[in-house]
Amino acid sequence: MRLAYITDEATQDLREAAAFARAQGMAGVELRSVEDVPIDQIPPRRLREYRALLDGEGLTACDLASSFYKCALRAAGSELDKLKRLCDGADILGCETIRGFAFFAEGVPQVTEAVVDAFGPAREILKDRGKRLLLEADPSVNTPNHASLGALLGRLNAPEFGAIYDPGNDLYDPGRERPYPEGYLAVKPWLAHVHIKDAWINAAGEPECVKIGTGWVDYPGLLRALLADGYDGWLSLETHYRAGASISEALMRQPGGAAFSQGGLAATAESAAALRSLLDRAKEEVPCAK
Repeated sequence: MRLAYITDEATQDLREAAAFARAQGMAGVELRSVEDVPIDQIPPRRLREYRALLDGEGLTACDLASSFYKCALRAAGSELDKLKRLCDGADILGCETIRGFAFFAEGVPQVTEAVVDAFGPAREILKDRGKRLLLEADPSVNTPNHASLGALLGRLNAPEFGAIYDPGNDLYDPGRERPYPEGYLAVKPWLAHVHIKDAWINAAGEPECVKIGTGWVDYPGLLRALLADGYDGWLSLETHYRAGASISEALMRQPGGAAFSQGGLAATAESAAALRSLLDRAKEEVPCAK
């Protein structure tokens, strides 16, 4: 398994982000916003400069953490140009995958026929461009947990779609799906990428992101399972953790930009060190992974 992080968890400066990745022993970075610009709006000329920088540091752009389809269902048609721009950007950056969602829930989250049908035009674009859309469970969308995400991917039943497993998001799920093993098993057939965050329920009864390994996600068990199952993809830190501070609800719903990155560098370094330690221990405990 290879380590990466979503760069705007720590900084909006890609040069600083690349140096941080190298210092933390990471092989890649995941891009969501850079220099206060969402990844789908960064011009090709600038993306080519980013590619040269990453190549020079020996780093891979492992995924474009876009907000595709993190919108109202009625806006689905207007999102298709965004997907085309993301495919162009992925070509420049040498990236095969793009993150997406299943539309903001309007009332009770549900995967209706209209939600499923909206992925048809996206699939045609992805198929033509040779890219995969990796869908993520999120409490604000129609797949608030991994069980509902797995059900959607089963209905889509197409190689152009896969799953991002984010166990920390389960602590924000109103239904309180257990991140591991239930969340993991629900998306295992479609698993293509893993986001790493940890959280707990604080004294006020609210979910709160914390340093990796200090929350309620069973990372020792999860990492052992990933190793035993032969997962050889990315573990990408998306901590949403800020030491001594918290991220606003609005930024949690739509992360990105300088306000989101503020205070994230030291917190991400803490979590990176914790993840490396947990992974080393898991490798010692899973003989086939040595």
